[in-house]
Amino acid sequence: MYYLLGIDDTDSPPIGEATNAVQNTAALALSLGQKLESLGLARLLNVSCHQLFLHPTIAYTTCNTACCLLLDSDAQKIREIDMTTRITLRSHSAAKANPGYALAAWNQFDPEVVAWGKNAQFVELQRMDAINLAKRCGIGAAGISGSGAGVIGALAAIGLRYEGNDGVIYWMPGLDKLHGVHTSIETNQFIQFASIESENLKHPALDDRIHFSANKKPILKGGRIVLQVSRAKRGAEYEWES
Repeated sequence: MYYLLGIDDTDSPPIGEATNAVQNTAALALSLGQKLESLGLARLLNVSCHQLFLHPTIAYTTCNTACCLLLDSDAQKIREIDMTTRITLRSHSAAKANPGYALAAWNQFDPEVVAWGKNAQFVELQRMDAINLAKRCGIGAAGISGSGAGVIGALAAIGLRYEGNDGVIYWMPGLDKLHGVHTSIETNQFIQFASIESENLKHPALDDRIHFSANKKPILKGGRIVLQVSRAKRGAEYEWES
């Protein structure tokens, strides 16, 4: 059975121009997913990132991006997944962060949770409203430390991931190995996208060469993972670039 695990507000704002030494939320999400796998609690399928509302009155840390882990597990392991998530967020979130999480089975989703995710991209929402909504829908959700306001974005992340038309894929199997120039046929040997297409829905031929950049970001579109490409410049040694 598939489960969605959302986390948010785990990092710290940078001080001056110094690089923040604490892992950002996406990196922590991947680390958490790998930990769940190592404990035999779940199989990590992918990690997505979702941009939420940016406004001076909202107490986000760096860019107000929440993350969602798509997991393959079973109901008997949910309590352990819940406890591992709590321990990981408490021990690895930044000192001034306000982390929270939300955990739901794919088949228990309520349209209200999807609406919550969409609203979180345009208006300011409240922590207690997130907790009450999760409780009504039978979703496990809580703030871990600080104000616990991260539960707002965590619930939004699972709603947006379930709806399937928002966000970018931070991690999926094989994505970190995808670099350099490959044809579509070669690409399929180590990673499976639902589609590789341009913004106007043109698809590379099987033997077309695609240059995969270091900052490639597959997107969620219609519930599928899609890699967007564009035509390469004239004279390039490949036909497309990501």
